[in-house]
Amino acid sequence: MDCRRRTASSHSGRDRCESASFYGTRGRVPGRCRPLIVRLLFALGRHLPLRVLHLLGDVIGQAAWRLNRKGRRLALRNIELCYPLLSRTEQRRMAQQAFRHYVKSLLEYPLVWTGCPQRLQSLIVEIEGRELIDEALAQGKGLIIAAMHLGAFEVGIIPMSAHYPMTGMYKPIKNPQLDALSRHGRTRFGGKVIPIVKRQGKRAVGSDVLRALKRGEIIYTMPDRDPPRSHGVFAPYFGISTHSPVLIPRLVQATGARVLICTGRRLPRGRGFAVRFTEPPAGYDSQDLCEAVAALNAGIETSVRTMPDQYWWNYKRFKRRPYGECCFYNGKTQAQPPATEKPEISTLRAA
Repeated sequence: MDCRRRTASSHSGRDRCESASFYGTRGRVPGRCRPLIVRLLFALGRHLPLRVLHLLGDVIGQAAWRLNRKGRRLALRNIELCYPLLSRTEQRRMAQQAFRHYVKSLLEYPLVWTGCPQRLQSLIVEIEGRELIDEALAQGKGLIIAAMHLGAFEVGIIPMSAHYPMTGMYKPIKNPQLDALSRHGRTRFGGKVIPIVKRQGKRAVGSDVLRALKRGEIIYTMPDRDPPRSHGVFAPYFGISTHSPVLIPRLVQATGARVLICTGRRLPRGRGFAVRFTEPPAGYDSQDLCEAVAALNAGIETSVRTMPDQYWWNYKRFKRRPYGECCFYNGKTQAQPPATEKPEISTLRAA
């Protein structure tokens, strides 16, 4: 059965990145020039006033909206799925704003990763729920902070490592210069990072995360991605049965750690950022994996609904569907894998 839709094009599984690039194709910049361009952009970006960065984000984001047909259609499709009651005009307005905020996030990286630490901390004009962090750490079982691709998501977390022992999980960037900058930026306040690498064909973070939690430290990760089949279960998200990561619930089951959701709202006119920490709904620590994931998804959805225009809608959050159902993006039916594949989810054990 093939229920392919004409509203989304298929690329025969050759998409190398779930999030579309600004212009849909790779740039033609010679490889030897890229390190110099990266350094120049970061040197400029970390010194510009935040208001100027955000004005540039509006201009470049609007251009990206017009030029990047693939990303535009992907954002509109996701918003259509999550906000079906909005009019087409309202959906387009939200998608346009999301494009602008996506570019603002990219333009903020030089400031967050390499800018003056005192200046970055001064731009965090409001922190709500910090007492929840201290309460969680006082229990001695560690703390898991769930961030999302929402607003200035790293602004609220990276500077915290100057005050708390923190370890973050990140996916290495293919460009070695950018990867080195990202590792430096995420650790320059004293935190650590663990690369998410493939081992025996599966993504893994090793036992370092479990050890950090057993020491009563903080780890942070981003659970709003569609993981590989062996690393997720289907649970409600925006009213859709969504393939969702099980890492956080597994870590909670193994260690008894608390979980907080972190958001970083980008304030208008470059006034700074408002960081908020909240607890997910009851049930995130359930021994029933599906119930725990559903509770975490509910907390993430609540956070996104507070500022949907600042969410990264231009990636394939609903890529994997239950076997036999059609993909939301290319209309193809997702077939059952061969019997030799083992989709079971492994159990984490504290080291």
